Amino acid sequence: MAKKAKFILHWLNNSRANRILWALEILGLDYEVKVYLRNKETMRAPKALYEVDGSGKVPILEVIFEDGSKPLKLTESGLILQYLLWNYDPGHVLYPENEDEQWQVNYYLHFSEGTLQPLLVSLLINSLAPRMSPFGFKSITRVITKAINNGYYLTEFKLCLKNLENHLKQKESCYFVGDSLTGADVILSFPLFENLFDNEQRVQDMAGEKLNLYKQFPKLGAWAEAVRSNPLYIRINEMMEERILQQEKSGSKV
Repeated sequence: MAKKAKFILHWLNNSRANRILWALEILGLDYEVKVYLRNKETMRAPKALYEVDGSGKVPILEVIFEDGSKPLKLTESGLILQYLLWNYDPGHVLYPENEDEQWQVNYYLHFSEGTLQPLLVSLLINSLAPRMSPFGFKSITRVITKAINNGYYLTEFKLCLKNLENHLKQKESCYFVGDSLTGADVILSFPLFENLFDNEQRVQDMAGEKLNLYKQFPKLGAWAEAVRSNPLYIRINEMMEERILQQEKSGSKV
């Protein structure tokens, strides 16, 4: 039995932290959120976040145990979600009771961060490279990054989506593991839903071509709609939108 604890989530707008917040809400855990806002010009995290962890990256989850044990400070989305699933989901809300399905969830925790997310980051960087290049080099940079994307990143990205689509075609439910929402769907909500199906303009910018994701990948589209309409997902987004507005009005960064 895991120790009783309170959780402090360090959350940055437009980041991977939202899915950890979603998991905390789904599991009904006792948590608070510390909000940090990006610099609107540089899109970098504020200095206050670097004081919490030198990487300046989120999510960061602090675990404060009620018995006074040494607190934990966890980073990396996959590790944080795995910790919560293994220790704070006794009712198997997000972590199935079936061992085979548990391994499937574990797979997606690593696939999301180790395979899919790096491809998206690479495509994003390559899409930004031409406009960041010195004057006179923008055109050649655009040609080079397009060749790199077509030769590797875009090909691998489309292959990932195709494989995910084919997996869902073999299932009766729209979820990745079993017939209900699991940690697999939570970890994939950032790269698949927030970055792609809920932001098709970003997809077009990254890919350098127009992709109709809902038409090309209807099963993934159905999954995306299940995420979009999840009551607790709606709740946390409304909550964080309000928190952001409050901080912007107050001029506070933390």
